[in-house]
Amino acid sequence: MKIQNKTYNIKSNINKKIVLISDIHYSSKKDIKNLNIVLDRIKKINPDYICIPGDTIDKSEIKDSVQFINWLKKLTKISKVIVSIGNHEFYITKNKFGLNRDFLRKISYIDNLYLLNNQNIVIDNINFIGITAPIECYNNKEGIKQYLKNIKTDSKYYNILLCHSPEFVYCEDNIKDLSLDLVLCGHMHGGLVPPMFRFIFKNNGLVSPYKKLFPKNVYGHLKVNNTDIIITSGLRVFPLRPINSLFTKEIVIINLTFDKKYV
Repeated sequence: MKIQNKTYNIKSNINKKIVLISDIHYSSKKDIKNLNIVLDRIKKINPDYICIPGDTIDKSEIKDSVQFINWLKKLTKISKVIVSIGNHEFYITKNKFGLNRDFLRKISYIDNLYLLNNQNIVIDNINFIGITAPIECYNNKEGIKQYLKNIKTDSKYYNILLCHSPEFVYCEDNIKDLSLDLVLCGHMHGGLVPPMFRFIFKNNGLVSPYKKLFPKNVYGHLKVNNTDIIITSGLRVFPLRPINSLFTKEIVIINLTFDKKYV
């Protein structure tokens, strides 16, 4: 498994280190070997927080979920783990869909793991916010507006939003009306750009999850007004394993460094 550490340094009003991983897409115990490599890498980084903005599982019917839950428990031994919900935490059957509440309930019981389902929690002067977009919003970005209105920021804290798809915050510049300091996203799988061509595409992609060609703003460090946005390509870039092995998986390190002008 090819894993790269991608580091971003952001000036802020706090000194903290965050690890961002997304799109784990766990499906069976076959994934544990690679996830243990990720675990060991994160141990060496020794972050203050680990943030996972959705798609922890690949589909609602997963095998050996106990194995994955045990892996998450090991992750929480390193630091606090903040999790939000993506589109793959939903099940879809006969045109009906809903949250995989059984799995989400199990991980919500893990000590030192905070599952944020349209909720927020303040830890060490950081206001972590997790937004859950209904599955239909992934095909209709306009529908996300009502959920973004429910985001509760507080100027006393550093406000971090975990939002699975960056398209939600970019839809008609939704984010400019929100007092957010940092947004953490995944979902776009780096626009399926092979690593050797990233310098050509920069923050843009080759194809989106919706098969849209040349999508914009799908990877890296972007900024809207005073809000920093970090989008990771994730730990499962391509759904088919043989092809996925051709892509480098990504662990993102975000160093928040104190700067008095942000106080």
